[in-house]
Amino acid sequence: MAITMQGSWTLRFKSKAAAWAQRFVVSGAATGNGVFAGTAGTAVFVTGTQWSVKLQHQAPGDLWRDSAQRIGTPGVAGGLLSFDIRSDDGGNGNGGDADYDDLVITASMPASGSDYVVHGRVRSYQGLCLFNPCRPDFVVIDPPFHLPTLCERYPLLCEVLTQLYPERIRGPRLPLPDPAPDALRDLTPLVIPTGLPQRATGMVFRSAFTTAPPSTQPPTQQPVLTHLAASGKAQSQASLDAIEAQAVAALKTTTRQVAFDAAPVRAGAGRLNAAQLQGIAAIRDAALRLRCSVAPAPGLLLRFQEYDRTASERAGAPYTGSGARQDLGLAVTDEQGNYLFRFSPTLTDLAEETADVAAGEALATQLRPDVIVQVLGTGLTMSWESAPYYNITNLQRIDLCVPRERVHPSQGCGGDRVIQRVGDILMLHSALDAPGHVNTLDAEGRITCRNANAPQVDCAGWRGALRLYGCFASDAALRYAVYFKRPEALRWQAVNQAHALNYVPDLIAGGKTVGPFLRQVVPGVPLVGGPALGSAVDVPTYDNHDRDLNWIENDLKLILDSSLYRPWDEPGPVQWRIEAYDAAGQLVAGSVDQFTLYIHNRTAIAGRPGNGSKGDIAGIRMGTTELGDCGLFELTHPAAPLTVRHRAVDPEGFLHSWSLAVTRGNNVPVATFVAGGVTPKAYTAAVLPATPCDFTGSRDEPTADLDDYVATTLQPGGSGAAVTSWLPPGHGFCAFAFTLRAHDRVTDGRSAYPQVVFWQDLIGLSLPG
Repeated sequence: MAITMQGSWTLRFKSKAAAWAQRFVVSGAATGNGVFAGTAGTAVFVTGTQWSVKLQHQAPGDLWRDSAQRIGTPGVAGGLLSFDIRSDDGGNGNGGDADYDDLVITASMPASGSDYVVHGRVRSYQGLCLFNPCRPDFVVIDPPFHLPTLCERYPLLCEVLTQLYPERIRGPRLPLPDPAPDALRDLTPLVIPTGLPQRATGMVFRSAFTTAPPSTQPPTQQPVLTHLAASGKAQSQASLDAIEAQAVAALKTTTRQVAFDAAPVRAGAGRLNAAQLQGIAAIRDAALRLRCSVAPAPGLLLRFQEYDRTASERAGAPYTGSGARQDLGLAVTDEQGNYLFRFSPTLTDLAEETADVAAGEALATQLRPDVIVQVLGTGLTMSWESAPYYNITNLQRIDLCVPRERVHPSQGCGGDRVIQRVGDILMLHSALDAPGHVNTLDAEGRITCRNANAPQVDCAGWRGALRLYGCFASDAALRYAVYFKRPEALRWQAVNQAHALNYVPDLIAGGKTVGPFLRQVVPGVPLVGGPALGSAVDVPTYDNHDRDLNWIENDLKLILDSSLYRPWDEPGPVQWRIEAYDAAGQLVAGSVDQFTLYIHNRTAIAGRPGNGSKGDIAGIRMGTTELGDCGLFELTHPAAPLTVRHRAVDPEGFLHSWSLAVTRGNNVPVATFVAGGVTPKAYTAAVLPATPCDFTGSRDEPTADLDDYVATTLQPGGSGAAVTSWLPPGHGFCAFAFTLRAHDRVTDGRSAYPQVVFWQDLIGLSLPG
């Protein structure tokens, strides 16, 4: 990706170790934009709120092409804060020599007490990760989290969360609407204090002369450099060296490495006792031994925000995420997941920070910014955010770990077809073309996926927003079109959905439009209402940017709203085709790809007639006693069997699983086993040899009635364990929730098996007497 920058920097040629020509390109700046030779003596002063630089190479007789590039680690020497940008041009013919010294440029700025530079590496994590593996200060649980599972495995953790976040741990009651409200998709992490000092390290700057600029102006800070920004003219390296030296002399900045307790006074710790804090420490130590895999997260767009705690947080309540925020700017991770971000608080910002100081806190520490980092997807939509990093220093390293299921780092292109992935699922040719491969797309477009970093699905349909990633091999592929049709149709139709990407030199809300633009092209297939094959016709097309690193997710060809191509009540296959065209509108050789996806958007949605997915609990009984509304059972025995009459059905056969769970009191899981009747099941192709993709759920059971209901008898106690009691020791009564969940066997390529049924019956159970 292009390297994002903020504020004023001097860019200098440092070294070159390549036979090919080298250069660097500055875009999106207020001053200093242009193309600069990668030769000794080249230097330019660049300023702007947000801008970018990318390094390029040119082989003899070829076009200028973007090089792979990496951000170095910043440091301070001689009053200058600087870091290198290193590139590899692939010049050895097999993908580059990977030494990243083909062109190296240095970015520098006079160190100033009014500047903050945050840097580090972003990695994605997945696997058995109970907590965020990059947070040494707090125990941070990132959404999406499954609280019933956490509570079942770690009762003490559930107890702590109940005290810190009662409104979130209790969970929703009654059947959920479809789709679930935004409150149920909260991206705010759960932050659990450890009770230990939060040691932070970084570099603090003290300057004799700093000027915080107006918030509407580029942060130049140093008056001796201001005239360069105003003139917009390139300077010689010697001239810039002399001017920077003047700025360093005027600032007289001193730097020192510090380590201090950056945490707020309590941050929720006051609500927990010593035993709970010790228990959390033990759980955390045990979690470190779990298999939690991390990998670099390249090509992520990061947004930085300054956070002010709420009054309750300053008084010692846990983090809520509801305090005031100020957007600071954006940065993009390089191919290794590295980033660097600079911001400069104004005098107004510093004055407002005095309100974020609680009793007993050191003013000098708490005046420093509290920073939240977010990951933004296509169109600047947020997909993840960190817990705050409190009271950062002027130069501080912050390494981030983000859940892979929430963010999707760039994966690049490879393989033998145009469309590389749908979401995170690798697209391959048929099983006959790729025998034994981990992924199989059958003739009707149902997917079985086993590739790493993608949803593991079996014979699944496709639902929701489908992201098509791909690359064209030819420089002539300037634009492309996507077509669709049902298998029985003879002619194709062009997709006409809006599409935008994030453009590094001009990061705007909603992204920068890349189509559709109506253009005359010659399609390779007959179109509905179109002329004869081989004739030019107006077609909605999209600009191709898959060779330009200024575009984030430049391989994202389209995000298809699958509901537009198959009505919700008509699931079935849809054929897709992508073609690229040159400047004259002619089809580019080797640019065509075609595949089939089985679209299944049928769910039970209020107000829609038809036989969609459905599920509910019809009743609960003990022996012959049927429980009505607001019912209370007086147990005939502490472990008396309870029979649940329920159903979970996907009439198209795309059910993945259904389950029954029991909780009591404040959402405490109750271990149960099936003592009779139907055991809720999950899909396995091995038990359905005749119709391997057809699993409707309770309708498949021989004992199901005409309305698809089955009966399951539950007793307390785990599998193989002794039958215990519904009620905990010392309690004669408790409220219980019997919960039915069901999931469809569908995917959007990023996630899988969405919950389509959630039903809960509430009852009371008491001992006799």
